[in-house]
Amino acid sequence: MKLSRILRWTAGAATAALVVGSLGLAPASANQRDTVRYIGSNTPTSLNPSVRTFNLLENTNINSLTADGFNYYNDKGQLVKKTGFGTYTVISKVPLKIKYTIKPGLVWSDGAPIDAYDMLLPYVAASGIYDDAASGTLWDSGGKRLGLHKITKFPVIADGGRSITVQYDSFQSDWEIQMGIGKPVHALTQLAFPSDSNQAAKVRFFKAVRAKDWKTLKPIAQQWNTAYNFLSTTPVNAQTNPKLLVASGPYMVRSSVPGRSVTLVANPRYNSGPKPKIKNFQFIVINDQTAAAQALANGEADIMVPQATKEAVANLQRQRNTKIVGGAIATYEHIDMVLNGPAWKGMSAAKANDLRRAFLLTVPRQEIVDKLYKPVSPASRPLNSISVFFTSEPNHARMSATSGIAPYLASETVRLAEARKLLTKHGYSAANPLELRMLWGAPNNERRAGTAELIVAAAAKVGIKVTSNGQTSWPSQLSLDQHDVQFFAWVQTTGYKTAAAGTYGWDQITDKPNTNNHIKWKNMTVDQALEKLDGDLTPEQQFRELQIFEKEYFKDAVGLPMVQHPLAIAHRTGLKNVKPGPFGQWVLWNAWEWSW
Repeated sequence: MKLSRILRWTAGAATAALVVGSLGLAPASANQRDTVRYIGSNTPTSLNPSVRTFNLLENTNINSLTADGFNYYNDKGQLVKKTGFGTYTVISKVPLKIKYTIKPGLVWSDGAPIDAYDMLLPYVAASGIYDDAASGTLWDSGGKRLGLHKITKFPVIADGGRSITVQYDSFQSDWEIQMGIGKPVHALTQLAFPSDSNQAAKVRFFKAVRAKDWKTLKPIAQQWNTAYNFLSTTPVNAQTNPKLLVASGPYMVRSSVPGRSVTLVANPRYNSGPKPKIKNFQFIVINDQTAAAQALANGEADIMVPQATKEAVANLQRQRNTKIVGGAIATYEHIDMVLNGPAWKGMSAAKANDLRRAFLLTVPRQEIVDKLYKPVSPASRPLNSISVFFTSEPNHARMSATSGIAPYLASETVRLAEARKLLTKHGYSAANPLELRMLWGAPNNERRAGTAELIVAAAAKVGIKVTSNGQTSWPSQLSLDQHDVQFFAWVQTTGYKTAAAGTYGWDQITDKPNTNNHIKWKNMTVDQALEKLDGDLTPEQQFRELQIFEKEYFKDAVGLPMVQHPLAIAHRTGLKNVKPGPFGQWVLWNAWEWSW
């Protein structure tokens, strides 16, 4: 699996609260301990989380167990090479040239060999080189032009198809997580060309890529973009096309019930690492925290990552046969100002900047932390870096001293006084309030509901009327420009700082915002700084470029960092080797080691 540098959303399209009994769950007995049932609060939607609009944590959770790759992050945030899958070697640094070799004997779950031709697919999908407007060929990748676009010389496949050598036009700092495998080339191609054999499908794909044969690539791209996006609407059962379920990792999808569960079974052909001790892995959807905790207490579920509120954690601690594991994760809440939102239409840039700043000055970050985060994690503090340097990092204080966040660190009295000045300057007051619409996710999420309530109340103190619009389907609305403000959390998936380009950068080739730039912020100074992060920089040089980015972020009043999330994992006491990690999947990184 290619380890993405793209940040992930932490929540998605939640379903209505489910009654535990409606899932058909039964308490596990001693002779049934070949299964783990993992409670999630949101509905998985796709088997291809690399598609831009399905860049969702629930989807990547499934993908993390069904996909393989050259490396992974452990519980200490260290990137570990997985030599059972293959090796990679830097042939030269200038130009940057890397050779990847897949270990002999590895096969997909349908028996087809895993080889270097499969590594072409993530490159084709994310480089942007294989999009063609004239023919309508588009790979809707969330990682578009964020590193792989620098490989303009066609990769060299050798060693009987087991190795691939790529050369970057310029240095790419996070090259170690850029290349990998995604969906199986043969099965994907067969979705578009069903009569092809496995080998013929691989050959067809390779020849089409080599020749830029748009007639062939277009239907394959369309399948990659759309075919896997059915989990929330259509069950996985005997009628499902098996080509959609071909896996390379320790598990493969066996069945699903939309909005309720996705069941994985151990992949018998997986041999790049230890065989998983747990034979069946089921993701079940229970978005009501009380019902989820009850399912855990009753033995109807085995592990959950609850919303870490004081009450929820206290209740879980009182439950019999339940163990709580805590930690800090690289996930952070933030506020975005939607630059094309309805409130700003027709305004001059200067006026809109003033009014965005006025609202941001009212955000009660310390109160939010004190009331909603400290009861769970007493060490919680407001996050003052958007790069992001977390509060435990020495560069957090260093960055905040120079970035321009200082006005937001002042007391409430000072902040609100400044906000009133900006509002008065443009004719707004309690009698003539500035009206804003605010989007946030999953109304049943207690902590987010509390955050929204505190933001609305604080803004009202200076004459800003915020209409709070909590939505279960909030991810699909992030880029629609129907709100003026939105807040949610990003999940940091790697230790590199390059992800900021996808979140705040601008694609100069298409003249459109980058993948996760939902607010459509266009700032060339930011682009230049973030682009340099891909280079061979020292930590100090990286800090300086991020400093430029943060100064522009606060100058343009496009948002605010809020707080790092605490992590609480609750699982049945008999489940062993559960070790939370900081990145991406938090707890699933070593699921193959879990046992009863």
